[in-house]
Amino acid sequence: MSEKIKRRIIYVDASGKENNSEFKISIYDPEKNLTDVLQLHECSNNSEAERYAIFYALFYIKKYNYKNTHILSDNLSAVNDKYIKKSSKELGITVSWIPREINLIADKMSKSKPTLKEKDWNILKLFVDLYTREELLNNNSQNINVENLTKQLLNAKNKIDEQTKAIKSKNNQIAQLKKLKK
Repeated sequence: MSEKIKRRIIYVDASGKENNSEFKISIYDPEKNLTDVLQLHECSNNSEAERYAIFYALFYIKKYNYKNTHILSDNLSAVNDKYIKKSSKELGITVSWIPREINLIADKMSKSKPTLKEKDWNILKLFVDLYTREELLNNNSQNINVENLTKQLLNAKNKIDEQTKAIKSKNNQIAQLKKLKK
């Protein structure tokens, strides 16, 4: 008979004031009785902060190579974010929504003094940028496609201008020949 592997649960939350863009995120790992709190430096709203909280949990789990881990968040839009879903699937980590009332420790900690440094924010930002690069790559490829189309249009316009000049030149030659014949 096989033993059931214990699932590690990680709780995440974010808090902040949207009018002054001060946001903090926290993760709570009950198995280690550990809470990390991080001040975000470039965050515009609470939903973005909640996504960063989940990404930080993904990073934390991979950093310590935890297996059979589940992230719980009380922000449904962050849980359903396409990059969160893609990243968690690639990393083999599940993410679910829970009611705010169940997320009390992470919620309380997200309002406390940061335990992590600015370098941790920079590492998290890089981690998120790497996992959301698909959109950046798509935008870059769209920009490249637009640039290529613009070059093609410019080349076509130049050819049309050259053909127009050639036609005008032929018309002038024909007009001059008609004058000479008179």
